Amino acid sequence: MTSFFLKYSSIVAVLFLIIISITSCSDETDPVIPPSEHFEPEGWVVRDATTKPIIVVWQGVIQTTWNSTSIPDTLYAPLNALSDHYTVKFLDINKNIINPPSEPDHQFGWLITNPAMLEIIRDNPTDWAFHLKGLTNGTTSLELQVMHLGHVDVKTPKIPVIIREDTTAYGEPIGLRLSYEEDGTVLATATDTSSTGSVGVEKDSLTDHIEIEFFDDQNRYYQPEYPLHTLNFTVANSAIVQILPEAGEPWVIRVKGLATGSTTVTFKLMVAGVAEFISFPINVNVQ
Repeated sequence: MTSFFLKYSSIVAVLFLIIISITSCSDETDPVIPPSEHFEPEGWVVRDATTKPIIVVWQGVIQTTWNSTSIPDTLYAPLNALSDHYTVKFLDINKNIINPPSEPDHQFGWLITNPAMLEIIRDNPTDWAFHLKGLTNGTTSLELQVMHLGHVDVKTPKIPVIIREDTTAYGEPIGLRLSYEEDGTVLATATDTSSTGSVGVEKDSLTDHIEIEFFDDQNRYYQPEYPLHTLNFTVANSAIVQILPEAGEPWVIRVKGLATGSTTVTFKLMVAGVAEFISFPINVNVQ
């Protein structure tokens, strides 16, 4: 009886171990889907829109010099506004800059020590890039992460972040304004849900230069970084008007009247092929 019990106890124990080995890390042992590799860089580089390094981490240590040049060991976030557009790159063992992993199993992640003080804003949810937005004055810290199948593959040390007022910074766009470049006369404004005013033009004629400005929830008007941001537009009836971008002025257009009538134009603020803001249609009248 004892040998029978021991025999079948051993079988149950073996079966239990087999079940555990099959169900754990099933993605890594799938015979059809090859196991995805862990990403193990030697360092991190956070760069601004000009590709200038603003934070460098090498083998787990935040650097204060890089390539014989002094660099910050702290990030700054404007209060109620967005920082510059920051991109994340990595370093190999030879200190060469390498791109983030492209496999969908890897995602950009982060951990903010005090999320009531700071948030990360992303133009594109799949890019390894971000803005910082300060929510209250003070100091907190930020840990950048490479996520792999739900866990952290690699992370930075906690990077100090100082939140302070910056009168030159601005927030996310919630609307736009069209005005004549020469004298500032406002023609139309639009949010994503409504528009006021209109653009008028004579048939077979061109308007003067029309400047496009965006505004945030603090009513700050600005023109975003170019070419990181670009302007796109759609005319509801292209037989009535044509929109002509002005060469060398990314936020200036002219409108040409093609036929008598009325139509609308919708503007989009694009970032890396993704619309960050889409205006409500703005009326255009041709006489």
